[in-house]
This record gives sequence, C-alpha cells and structure tokens, in this order.
Amino acid sequence: MAELSRKPKQIRNRLRRGRNLERDLQMYAEETGFKPVEEWDYVELARGRPRDKDGGFRGSAPKWITPKVVAEAKKRLQDKAFGSLMQAAGVASKTLIELMKDPDTDARTRADIAKFIYEQLNGKAAVKVDVEAKIGPADFLAGALVLDDGSPAHPIINGEFTAEDDEEEEDLRPLPERRP
Repeated sequence: MAELSRKPKQIRNRLRRGRNLERDLQMYAEETGFKPVEEWDYVELARGRPRDKDGGFRGSAPKWITPKVVAEAKKRLQDKAFGSLMQAAGVASKTLIELMKDPDTDARTRADIAKFIYEQLNGKAAVKVDVEAKIGPADFLAGALVLDDGSPAHPIINGEFTAEDDEEEEDLRPLPERRP
C-alpha cells in the first residue's frame, strides 16, 4: 500500500471522507500542532475548532465538523449537566422531605411528594390499559368517499343490506354492523 500524504490539505480531505478518523486526526495533530479534541474546552467544542496560538478564533468557521468532535462535545456537555444536577439533588431531596413533614403543607401536596419519592425509588406501578377501537376501516373510508353527485358516501356504506339490493347486484355483500 502506498504511503499516505502527510500534507495538511490531503489529511483534511481524508478527514472529510471520514474513513479512518483516528489515524488522520493524529497525523493532522502531529503535522500542524492541532491539539486533540479531548483537550478542547467548551468554547472550542461549540465552535468546532481549537483556539489559535494567540487564544482567539480568527478566520471563518469550519464548513464541516467531524463526528468525533460532535461526539466529544455531546459527551462532555452531558457529563457537565449530569454533574450539575447531582449537586442539586441533595438540596432538592431535603426540600421535598421538609415540605412533606411540614404541618402547614396540605395533605394532597404531602401525598403527591410521598408518591413522587416512592416512584423515583421503586418505579411506577404497572397500569393495565384497555383499548377498544370504535371506528372501523369502513367508517374511516366512508368519511373520505364522495359519490358522483357530490353527496357523502357514509349513509350508503353504513346502510342496511336488503333482499332488493341482492337482486339488483349479486356481488354486493353486507358490511359488518357498526358497533356503538
């Protein structure tokens, strides 16, 4: 296999194609002094590029961002958000417990707090859901059909089948009765 070019422009072209990102990013960092994505701060991740040697962001914004940059930014922001929430969790639980024990809090609010805490620790109870369809396919289609004279088709589709209809056209079969 031929030796890969170490020219920054060629490396950037390979990065855009996205085949071997790790190898090309490492090669690009070695050739240009480009710092690894893991070392970028939050501002650099948000802008999609590292700071220049003077600590600024001169030049135009990048027209593409590698999947590695996106993944690293997402991972770090989630970690930061989770850390912030975990710091507040202690205060939140103390507040809920104080409200629940406070005699001035009404009974319904205390019960809601107790239920919330229980569900957070044990999960919600299983709920049986009984679903019954009230509109069948014939009813659904009947609302959309229009006869040649412009009148809606639903009275005819939901109508009764009689012996007279059977004599006129033998291929007609009655539709199932509509359930209330």
